[in-house]
Amino acid sequence: MNKASRSTTLLIGLIACMGLTQETTLAETAQEVRAIITNRVGNIDALKVPASDDLMPQPAEPAFRITPEKKRLGKLLFFDPIRSNSIRPEFGGLRALAQTSSCGSCHLGETAAKAGAQVSVGVGGEGRGRIDPITGRFVAQRTMMAGLADILPTPLDVYDAAGTLAMSGRFDAIDGPGRTAPSMIGFAMNNRLFWGGVAGEPYDPANGAKANANPDNLPTGESLVQLTLMGHRMFGTQQFALQSISAYLELFRRAFPDEAAAAQVSGNPDDLCNDDTVGRAIAAFLRTVITRNTPFDRFCAGDDTALTASQLRGAALFFTPATDGGANCVACHSGPALNKTLGDESGQLVEENFHNLGIGDHPLIALAQQTLGDPTIRDIGRAEATGNSADNFEFKSPTLRQLRDAAPFMHSGEIATLRGVVEYVNAGIPNSPDAAGAGNLSTLFTNPRGPSQTGLGLSDDDVTALVDFLENGLYDPAFVNFDPTSTTETFELNAADLIYDPILLYFGALNGRVPSGLQHPQTDALTTTDIFANNPVLALCGFFDLFSGVMMVGPLMLIKLRRRRRTRRNETT
Repeated sequence: MNKASRSTTLLIGLIACMGLTQETTLAETAQEVRAIITNRVGNIDALKVPASDDLMPQPAEPAFRITPEKKRLGKLLFFDPIRSNSIRPEFGGLRALAQTSSCGSCHLGETAAKAGAQVSVGVGGEGRGRIDPITGRFVAQRTMMAGLADILPTPLDVYDAAGTLAMSGRFDAIDGPGRTAPSMIGFAMNNRLFWGGVAGEPYDPANGAKANANPDNLPTGESLVQLTLMGHRMFGTQQFALQSISAYLELFRRAFPDEAAAAQVSGNPDDLCNDDTVGRAIAAFLRTVITRNTPFDRFCAGDDTALTASQLRGAALFFTPATDGGANCVACHSGPALNKTLGDESGQLVEENFHNLGIGDHPLIALAQQTLGDPTIRDIGRAEATGNSADNFEFKSPTLRQLRDAAPFMHSGEIATLRGVVEYVNAGIPNSPDAAGAGNLSTLFTNPRGPSQTGLGLSDDDVTALVDFLENGLYDPAFVNFDPTSTTETFELNAADLIYDPILLYFGALNGRVPSGLQHPQTDALTTTDIFANNPVLALCGFFDLFSGVMMVGPLMLIKLRRRRRTRRNETT
């Protein structure tokens, strides 16, 4: 053990033993932990989130760049149920459920832009969740509607011998994927997306073993959105619903001026509002989804009092090599979103971000096995995207931001608590025999301290400190609750997002509502009940916003009517 390693191990022990009641002592310890991080990462700036949207990672092509207009349109589209209108009764879809769910049905601000449940349900689900009166924490409660049956998990399709679609998880009554909904936090800091990384994977028709799900070779963000639209009953039909809403057409004109000019010439609204522009708008919004004001962010900016003594101890463990007594989390969770391989903080590497940690299948994989009568069906993770069996059961390292609200964990949702995740990694023993027998279990998981020891061997106090850092040191309340003083924006639509200028009001938008006028993020009655139960004052404010919007639209409609009358008079003269 070298001198630096001995110093690190000594520091972790000192933090564990010291009371650290004096501010100066805490500050001195913070500086020591910062030195550990700098020694490991090279430059602490590599962990800092870009200060503004225009500095977030994004494609160089102008068509895919973030603009305020695209971002706003994309956020409204993300939470508007109007788009879920691709219903196919021949595969079990129910027309009565058209336009009842949105992307926001499975990605909630209160649950770290995840679903907050092991099984996420879009179309065919009901409810949202409520605040637990004892803990004060939000509990997601969206479930399948009674009387409906899921045939196949989304997006599994089955074709007959003639190549005709015979069964479809994309079009049956229940939209329920066979993995947990991944967090949208740090969306821009990914060169592959989805748990297996199929989004953004280059198209290679010569490799028939690959999923080849990106035939247009779209950037990673747009690839994910395209696949999501196809899987969640929106692709190919959403534009017809959107084109019927004048306020949306105006928002599209602002976000896509070149396409608006083309549509003006052709007279065809499809040239402006289509799957492509919808996808680019949503991807632009998602690239801005990040937290910027966690205690750890403030610590990285130089605030020596941002982290508590316990969190400093957890941070020291996080960044210290396992062979020096640490947890070595940074090996797989570096960079601003804490989702990148150490040494690749800017995110150029690909395969290094996928690991087999011995996790089993999501419960809905059993549904596929049962429906298709094939017990051998497994979620093979990264291998689906690459076509390489050496990648079986490898899954992407997720962001560690906002973990306090992110349960359940892993692609299968099989670990219910954050402490459970830390204890699982600490033990280094795989849950799944199939994954364990694949021959590619990560040694960072099984033998991080060398071949003679299984797991990390952290003490209970070490685990507690590490959980404290992960749960509280990386948490930003402004992601959930609007804070005008914060540079972190709420993931959910807030009151400011739903205030429209006079032109949009003229085109029919109502303050307090998404442009379609539908309840967001979904329209079912149980969600309405949840919204009022969680915050009746906010719900009442929404009513008054709606009322004020109607009151403002009245005079504008009168102006519009007078203009029409003047036009008619001019035509007659």
